[in-house]
Amino acid sequence: MAEVLVVGAGVIGLTTALVLQERGWSVEVWTKDDPADTVSAVAGAIWYPFLAQPRDRVLRWSAVTFQRLVSLARDAATGVRMQACIEVFAEQHPDLWWASAAGGVERLPPERVPAPYRAAIAVDVPVCEVPVYLPWLVATLLARGGRLVRRELCGWDEALACAPLVVNCTGLGARELCDDRELQPVRGQVVVVEGTYAGPAWIDDTGAQPFYVIPRRNDIVLGGTAQVGDARLAPDAGDTQAILDGIGVRVPNLHSASVRTVRVGLRPYRRTVRLEPEVRSDGRRLVHNYGHGGSGYTLAWGCAEEVARLLGR
Repeated sequence: MAEVLVVGAGVIGLTTALVLQERGWSVEVWTKDDPADTVSAVAGAIWYPFLAQPRDRVLRWSAVTFQRLVSLARDAATGVRMQACIEVFAEQHPDLWWASAAGGVERLPPERVPAPYRAAIAVDVPVCEVPVYLPWLVATLLARGGRLVRRELCGWDEALACAPLVVNCTGLGARELCDDRELQPVRGQVVVVEGTYAGPAWIDDTGAQPFYVIPRRNDIVLGGTAQVGDARLAPDAGDTQAILDGIGVRVPNLHSASVRTVRVGLRPYRRTVRLEPEVRSDGRRLVHNYGHGGSGYTLAWGCAEEVARLLGR
């Protein structure tokens, strides 16, 4: 029997399992879905706090994750690399509350701010190449003696009967498992296009629809959507066209890029990330770690370290 059972094998669950292994626990991971079929597999996976609160905890978790990903970027086998990024703003003095977690940002002078925006920043941030990074997380878990089990959980008593400590990293699944009606999907659709792109990553979150460009080794992720309460998993042709048109205006040399695939994931959003312990009536311990919105890759290592502290190591 493993000492800790982690339920969920997206980036939050897998990262939590690795940190617990580092702290000396034996770990087993249960997952309803193959990691390649989780919302984590759809993400652009650029370090950037998005749809996650409260700010003070998000700042702390994201800073820890930033430093861990910088370290991982030194090894190409992890799939993590550093990426120059430009973010544009509609206001002249944007609230860069997260900047200290990234070690600061460069505010671009007015002549380098593209029209019609009023401000822009440059920052180097980690990007996780999802097709490499997720398998690396799984391989590392297994190499350290962990187990990954395909099993759908019906209730927490089932999990707690199999391990004395359980960590809930079920993302949107926690809506039913925890009867958490605050948790809701935020639909994200991305368009993956062929080719390479030598420019910086690009983020424009100034309107109702976010637009972003995330270069990867062999393709480019274009986004996106942030449709609250929308649980559709099928790609929407209208969203695809809106993404391509919006990116074409902002980054013209991507206007005619050839589409490789369109993918959809449901971000697990709630008013605040739920990271807290629960002591059951019989004394058994459950730690909840879900509701990271669009910041799973940005918060994973910091949240995992807090889980370890809550469990006593």
